[in-house]
Amino acid sequence: MNKFQKTQLLLATALVGSVAGTAQAQVVFPAAELHGMGASSIATIMPREMNCIGTAGIGTADASGNYTNVQAAGVDLKDNAGTVITKANIKAGDNNGGVTVRKWGAYTGADAAFDCATKSVQPGFAAAYVSTGSGGGKTAWAAINAGAFFTGAAGKIFPAAFGTTWSNPHFVMSDSPISSGNVSSFNTASATKKAGAAIQVPLYVLPVAFIYNPVYGRKVDASGNTVLDASGNAIEYKFNVATPVTFNGTATGGLRLSKKAYCGIFNGVITNWKDATLQALNVGKVGKTSVALSLMDSKDSATRWASDGVPIRLVGRLDKSGTTDIFTRHLAAVCGSSLPVGTANKYLNAAEALPYSTASNIDLTSFRSDSPYKPTTTDTLAGTADLISGAVWTGSALNVTQGAEAAGKFTVADGSGRVESYIRAAADVASASDATVLLNGKIGYIGADFVAPSTGMTMHAAALEVAQTNGTKKPLFAMPTAADAQAAFGTKILPPESDKGGKFTHSGQFLRSNPLDWYNALYNGDSTLANPTVGYPVTGTTQFVTGTCFAKAQDRNALVFMLNTLLGNTKFDSANNKLSSETFTGIKAAKLGIRPQAGLAPLPKAWNVAITETFLVRSKQKASDGTTLASQNLYIQNGVPTKAGLVKIKSLANGVVAASDLPTTVDINVTDAKGKTKTYANVEAGPNPTCTTIGSGL
Repeated sequence: MNKFQKTQLLLATALVGSVAGTAQAQVVFPAAELHGMGASSIATIMPREMNCIGTAGIGTADASGNYTNVQAAGVDLKDNAGTVITKANIKAGDNNGGVTVRKWGAYTGADAAFDCATKSVQPGFAAAYVSTGSGGGKTAWAAINAGAFFTGAAGKIFPAAFGTTWSNPHFVMSDSPISSGNVSSFNTASATKKAGAAIQVPLYVLPVAFIYNPVYGRKVDASGNTVLDASGNAIEYKFNVATPVTFNGTATGGLRLSKKAYCGIFNGVITNWKDATLQALNVGKVGKTSVALSLMDSKDSATRWASDGVPIRLVGRLDKSGTTDIFTRHLAAVCGSSLPVGTANKYLNAAEALPYSTASNIDLTSFRSDSPYKPTTTDTLAGTADLISGAVWTGSALNVTQGAEAAGKFTVADGSGRVESYIRAAADVASASDATVLLNGKIGYIGADFVAPSTGMTMHAAALEVAQTNGTKKPLFAMPTAADAQAAFGTKILPPESDKGGKFTHSGQFLRSNPLDWYNALYNGDSTLANPTVGYPVTGTTQFVTGTCFAKAQDRNALVFMLNTLLGNTKFDSANNKLSSETFTGIKAAKLGIRPQAGLAPLPKAWNVAITETFLVRSKQKASDGTTLASQNLYIQNGVPTKAGLVKIKSLANGVVAASDLPTTVDINVTDAKGKTKTYANVEAGPNPTCTTIGSGL
């Protein structure tokens, strides 16, 4: 059993059992299509989860699961190979202006009986997610206007295949927090559009992987063609990782990096993979003796390796990125004490932008208009050191009009997808001592769902030093797995106004009514999330950001149902079949849910309880001072409808809910045939009482 599997078993904890207001999809909800945008870190897992909940695509699906009426009436959406996109082939928008088809792959998780490739929890649910990056998502949310991105025009972030009908996103995802300025802008826009109060809660626990290509080089002839061996296979050079990590037979990486090593790499101090610091970490057995081994492939030339090794090439984000925020927060916290004496840490604080010197005059806004890398930038930077080379990976070629790749500086790419594609690209730089060898050597940072063993991903992740253990007799290294991310988050970080179980206390430094505090609480007091003492060291959260009021009752209901399901609260599908609570969130090795299969962890129980009770139901919780949580009017909708709950006020045919069946006010007055009126107070699926303008909102 390898370390990945052991940590899944040893660190696994029981997740949410029953919480007040647990969603039970005992009826078929009215069709709804949610529009989401933002963080690219979760651009592979988010569409898969939405696909499991429903159709997760623009348009409708026929009986065979094929999407129709997508680009034009009666025209099926097809991928580049001409294959009709079905439920097993998930469509998601990327910030490169195109549509990515994400293969579902076999689902062998916690609830094998519920195969998301063929089934849906609520067939009428549809959603589309476009990864604009966290910064872009928050900008559109704050303005309640996606027009700057979603135009379908050439050069814009949103792909034309998604149409031009999004006036605003229903929700955004962000690895970085919304700001007070974002909230102020949202409140101003909400006063007109009646979107209610701002909501921000962490939804995913996200380990940020240090991604590298296991193939560091390849042999080529004088014409640049790859040389084949006697068996007809390409001659490739792979890192000799002494302690490789696999999961279910899939190689996932394991190249060990101590804090000294990765702080040195990303500060530009360590610039070659042959560096003695890296070799010292690559400890393996020669006979019964533990020795430091070279990372050189045995097929490579020792003379060539000794001469120029493999230069390290840094890859980061062009856009304002929440993943960069998590990455820089950690480096700012740990690298000051991990670099050689006299070497200053270039990461001064958490930011959506890497350290950048305006004096460099590098201006990357021609590649993306909202890029923070421009001489007149007003965006918060992680530091002012000159760490941006000016080279940009465009998705198909390296553009060096602003500057060439340079040792110790970042080449940048737009979004996680392009970061992954550049690192995955074939080795392309000639060895300084042997022109017949082309080298790769790239390393970057990315959400764990973009590296193996996540479905369809082949790039590897480094194993990072846990706490300060590399100098001990038994150093610990962790991979970006759900179990190690969950361990890093721990159970001591509590939601605002909560006891250790997540129950409302109406006390403490942070308020549930302040959307900023749901993030601030993560990094308060004794919190070690920026530099955890256990688990995977570079761990953060992806926030779900929305509003309280929605223009359509079916959209409001769909969003509440989606959140309940992603939290693991939904116990039944639309046909009243039981749905395992672990389908989405299961973290035990034998029952990995959809999200943990991609390396992301669910929130601890206390956070689930607090989010559910505050925003998804009209809570019955009461603090010791007598204050009720419901009186704060923070919830979006009082639960999701069940047949038993709605039959009191509506006549439901076969348990199928029409949009008109969903309550549009908190209290419903029903007059019977005799003219007698009965009032049902705070009915199930009723909206927040502050949402009084029907037809307005998100």
